[in-house]
Amino acid sequence: MAKVVFGMTMSLDGFINDAHGKVGLLYPDLRSLGQSQVMQEALRTTGAVVMGRRTFDAPGDPDSYAEDYEFQVPIFVVTRRPPETKPKENDRLRITFVGTPEEAVRQAKAVAGEQDVVVVGGPSVGQHLLRAGLVDELQIGVMPQLLGSGQQLFEHLAELSITLRKTRLIETGQRTDLYFSVER
Repeated sequence: MAKVVFGMTMSLDGFINDAHGKVGLLYPDLRSLGQSQVMQEALRTTGAVVMGRRTFDAPGDPDSYAEDYEFQVPIFVVTRRPPETKPKENDRLRITFVGTPEEAVRQAKAVAGEQDVVVVGGPSVGQHLLRAGLVDELQIGVMPQLLGSGQQLFEHLAELSITLRKTRLIETGQRTDLYFSVER
């Protein structure tokens, strides 16, 4: 059965972007990251992707997913405002718009089979799924950068107590990837 993996990169002080919403300092070398063991493994083990609408809109041209997106698997976009025009798809990548994170995970698991469902982008969908008890694994990339302010990865989970078990640690250059299973 598919496991749900919520993964993000953050600064050492817990921010996923700086005070201006920029992420460049957390991704100084995207080419190396794309060729890293962590990314290559994620590409092999991912059967579906869940993301929010802002993440989906970030590239600007939604048709670029079919040609350029690293995860060439079905994508489930959480939104109450689907675009009027269906984005370009291909034989591996289909884009489905759904109203809730729970529904996105349900549909993503159905198509992922034994592979992972990866939750990407901003933190709100991942935080919602953590609160709903639907995340099986956290994969946090930590960059040795202190941003001081910006959007925090776990800022809206203060009322929640989640026990994690560290399962893995991978170092790639300056980046440290930490894997945790979510204890139930």
